[in-house]
Amino acid sequence: MKTAGVLAVVALAMACSGQEPPRQARPPAATAPAARLDFAEVAKVESGFEQKLKFLDPSDPFDRLGACSGVYVSGYGLVFTIPLSLVIPPTFGPFSGGYTPQKGANLHQRKLAHLPAFRTAVREMAADAAKAFGALPPNEKVVVAARLFYMDYEDRTGLPNQIVATVDRASAPAVAIRMEEQ
Repeated sequence: MKTAGVLAVVALAMACSGQEPPRQARPPAATAPAARLDFAEVAKVESGFEQKLKFLDPSDPFDRLGACSGVYVSGYGLVFTIPLSLVIPPTFGPFSGGYTPQKGANLHQRKLAHLPAFRTAVREMAADAAKAFGALPPNEKVVVAARLFYMDYEDRTGLPNQIVATVDRASAPAVAIRMEEQ
């Protein structure tokens, strides 16, 4: 079951980066074994990204809906995912005055205002992670995928569903990061 989940993550990451998933698994070529990846370092990168999000806008924080999660897939690279909302959405109910179009427009503007800093944070995380993992083969990738969530009532004009940053580990010093939004 774990293998199926890892393959699903790889297929998602490859689809987000515009690549075709492999048709069948092939054994690695007979080369020198790669150095072992330090999963304690993966955990540091995960918590570092969570901390970065916390301080991007302390007065109007992001709403992390889960932990940042890093997975290493041999032959492909490291994939980090994080589910979140660009702001903590207001609660609407009988004691908070209920939903109004003005409150909806305010929420939309807050999210749009957070997008530039969030894009930069995703780009920086991909670059920093690619530089941090010297044991990662140069042809493998580091992918950071942020899945953005919205409430049904929200105006999503100009807001992406996900932001994905992809970099080959060998390209990290040049910071040749490919950014995609869907």
